[in-house]
Amino acid sequence: MKRISVVEALRALASISVALFHFCNQLNSIGAQLIAAYGWLGVDVFFVISGFVIPLSLYGTGYGFKNFPFFLFRRLVRLEPPYLVSIALIIVLWHASSMAPGFAGTAPNYSVPQIASHLFYLVPLTGYSWLNPVYWSLAYEFVFYIIVGISFSYLIQRNVVATVAVALCAIAIAYFIRKFADVRVIEFLVGALIMRSVIVKDIHAKAWLLISLAAVFIFGGIATGTAVAIGAGGIYFFRKVDFGRWALLFGGLSYSLYLVHVPVGGRVINLAKRFGHGGLYEAFAVVCALAASVAVAALLHRWVERPAMAASRKIMAMRHRPMPGY
Repeated sequence: MKRISVVEALRALASISVALFHFCNQLNSIGAQLIAAYGWLGVDVFFVISGFVIPLSLYGTGYGFKNFPFFLFRRLVRLEPPYLVSIALIIVLWHASSMAPGFAGTAPNYSVPQIASHLFYLVPLTGYSWLNPVYWSLAYEFVFYIIVGISFSYLIQRNVVATVAVALCAIAIAYFIRKFADVRVIEFLVGALIMRSVIVKDIHAKAWLLISLAAVFIFGGIATGTAVAIGAGGIYFFRKVDFGRWALLFGGLSYSLYLVHVPVGGRVINLAKRFGHGGLYEAFAVVCALAASVAVAALLHRWVERPAMAASRKIMAMRHRPMPGY
């Protein structure tokens, strides 16, 4: 599927926003606290993007339920290698930091079962904690892939009300398990409704899209609703606009940056806090933390993520290759 410029731009901005949130959350200046108050909203934008892109990638490819194992395997091949490398990086840096002079953090404390629970995003079903605080969102993404993979071929042939009904069922199940209405399900739905509106041309999708955006404001609050509306509006109105090479470049790095900014940039912030304070100093520290994170993300993208993407594309090509004799 051809990369959509605005989607890549939103991915870049969302990943940087989340990185700044984690950096500034450790600082005390007014500017840092303002960023920390809203930077986390980048995750909500990611969910809207996934809700749009994943169904779009399946649309028009002849996808059927029988292809579900193949679809899920391709997603794992695409996403797991950088994720697993980031886990290894966290463990290595944790041990290295604990041996540094003046270390004041928590000593390395993890177990093999805890690491194993990360492999298929099973941590929420156990008593363990995530090794990286951003990993929780990957569990949401993985569940979304399963739901889409199972239901897409059925839903795409039916009225948009069926898609909304599946989302409501997911919300009901989440409420039964966790006792709250999970607005993130609606965020995925917003992305899916944009896809149905602009690609499938479903005449009822726009109305349900507006209803879903209103629901995000009601259940998620003004800040979350605004972030989701910006993400949705960006995709809806600017999907044909070319934002230039920077969007493709930083959008391509967004997943790797999302994975490594806490163990890399977070340590830069921790080190910087030992030697100074104040608004300008903290701003400089944040810039350094972001630069270090982008540098490591670029390496992860070049040597791990890009080969994983190539392997995923190769699997797709093999899947559609004619058998000998046909």
